[in-house]
Parts: sequence; C-alpha cells; structure tokens
Amino acid sequence: MMELLDAIAPDIDEIVLDGEAIAAGEDGKHSFQSLGRADRSHSFVAFDILELNGRDLVRLPQWERRNLLTVSVRPTSTMMVTPVTDDGDALMTATKSIGFEGVIAKRKDSIYLPGKRTSSWIKIKHRSEQEFVVGGYIVGDGSRSSSFGSLLLGVHDGHDLRFAGAVGTGFNDSTLRQLRDLLQSRNSIACPFEPIPKIVKGKPRWVIPELVVQVAFAEWTEDNHLRHPVYLGLRDDKSAADVGRE
Repeated sequence: MMELLDAIAPDIDEIVLDGEAIAAGEDGKHSFQSLGRADRSHSFVAFDILELNGRDLVRLPQWERRNLLTVSVRPTSTMMVTPVTDDGDALMTATKSIGFEGVIAKRKDSIYLPGKRTSSWIKIKHRSEQEFVVGGYIVGDGSRSSSFGSLLLGVHDGHDLRFAGAVGTGFNDSTLRQLRDLLQSRNSIACPFEPIPKIVKGKPRWVIPELVVQVAFAEWTEDNHLRHPVYLGLRDDKSAADVGRE
C-alpha cells in the first residue's frame, strides 16, 4: 500500500481512482490466475480519476479527467496509468503481447457514469480461437434440459486427448438441437480424456471423440484450460485426430 501512496503527487490529500490490480505470471505477462498469489508480483493500474481533494470529477469530459490523472499519479514499478493513444491498432497489438484482456475505447468528451454501460465506452477484447474435439457434455437442466449444458473439449497430445475445459455459451436453439442429436448418436460409457477430468459442476456424459468444433477464448489458464470460451460452430472439414493445441 505504501508503494502505491508513493506514486501520488505530494499536494494531494484525497484521491479516488478507477482501476484494478494485476499480477504477472511465470512468463512476466498479465495473468488473472496469478492474482492474490504471494509468489507473484502485483501492480495497480489506474484507468480514471473520480475525485481529487474533495472535488467530484465524474461530470468532467474524459480528456480533462485524463489530464488530471496524469499529473496526479506518477508511474512506479507498482503503480501504472493505463496508456492512451489514437492508434487503436498499435494499442491492440501491444496489449495482446503482454497478456492484457483488451482495450476500452472512450469518447474524449464522455463523462464518467458509475455502474452504467454507455455507447461512449466500448470494450474490445482480445480473442483467440482454434478447433477442439468434443469428448463429452454436461447434462442440461432448466431451459437446457432437452439438450445439454456445455460441451467438454479436448486437444490431442500425442495419442492422448487432454481435457481443455467446457464451453456453455454461443449456442442458439438450432445449434443446441443439432448438437444434441450428434452427441446422443455418439454416446459412450468410456471417457476419452487422459487423464479422466474432475468435473466439479454438472453430470458428465462421454461421447466417441469424433466431433470437431471451433471455439473462441480469452486465453489458456496455467492448468491448461480455456478461459471464457465461446462456441463458434462445427468443423466438418477437420479430422478429430489432427486437432492439437495451437
């Protein structure tokens, strides 16, 4: 905490910032899985300034708040001010290379609206995508009781199919029905994953690992699972045996 306070300009008695704590993984890049771990370095990234020495700033335009932020906070090894540029392509490339989730585009005249979504601010996430083999599914409930809850995905590592996580979003009614029929025609009592994954939530059903699907995701976690996966579609042009981690 003292390291963060050292970054605040000396003439400031009170300041309220919008930001978040980040942590570095083993490769030095931003890692959500490392947050809170005592063996990983942490920093605070300031996005915006909301109050300064008792003055409410939220109604000021973004460019003016930004100017106040840059003169109020002096970057250190543990306190950073998020970069701003008009070159969106360069910022997307830079933030992806260091493992950040994405960027937020803000209108320069936008005010700060706590807790509200606004078209003046647009979040653009970095996404990766590749093919995965379907090795099973979670039995659906509620509105998914007639289909499935999520697909259990894997990639080949040599001759073994390694579990990569579950995807439960990105489906519409048509794809749910289509995939349900394809899954049920491939039901199997044998788990195709090696080792057998520990499924914490839901009741798994295994299938013959023939189906290949395209999935978008934020990143691979440190335990080799997908973070924030989204189903994109079936891949009937790709053999399951050829699917490995890219």
